[in-house]
Formats: sequence, C-alpha cells, structure tokens
Amino acid sequence: MANRAGVNVQQKRALHVLGYLFLRMGQYARARRLFAALTALDPGDLHARCSLALSCIRLEDGEAALHTLTGLAPGDPLPGGDATLHLLLARAHALVGDTTAAREAAAAFWNARRAGSKEQ
Repeated sequence: MANRAGVNVQQKRALHVLGYLFLRMGQYARARRLFAALTALDPGDLHARCSLALSCIRLEDGEAALHTLTGLAPGDPLPGGDATLHLLLARAHALVGDTTAAREAAAAFWNARRAGSKEQ
C-alpha cells in the first residue's frame, strides 16, 4: 500500500536501509537528507525521526537533533525503546553545551537500559 507520495512499505524499508548504510559509511549528510525526506513523507515514522536525529548528531548539529526529537516521549514505540530516546537526547544536549540536561538524559538512558535488561 502506497502513501500519499506514492511510496509503498517495501520502498520505505529500502530507503531506511539505504539511510542506515549511509550512516555506517560515514556519509552523514546524505543520511540526513534521506531521513529528512522520509520524515517529511511520514512525520509519524519514529524510526526515521530517530535516524534523522542521529544523522544531525553525527554532523555535530545538536540544535537540529533536538528539534527533530521534539514531541517524542518515553513510552513512544521507538526502535530500541526509551533508551534510544534518552541516548539521543544526551548526545544532542551535550553538543549544544547543556551539560545538566545531557547528564540527566544519560542517567535516564542507563535507567532505561537496566529496566530493559530486567524485562528480558
């Protein structure tokens, strides 16, 4: 089934994989453009939003990463669970120089990781 832009689920998955490969190859600007496009097509795609934030972090653009993460909250069905959100927030806050928020997010990351390992 295609969305309003004509991209079906398989194509969307392929674009996610391509973006992941760009990240792995250090082509962060290309990954950012691709994940920004995926996010524009489907703002509810939490995986694309997290990947876009990671791309921004790799490009040392903490402001853009924080903007991308705005509106996400613990409990959202994120890839990797709450720990993912807290780690991205910690890194983004550190980039913009907000060490207090970075420490709080890092502590929340470790708490989420511990809680996740207890559930398994």
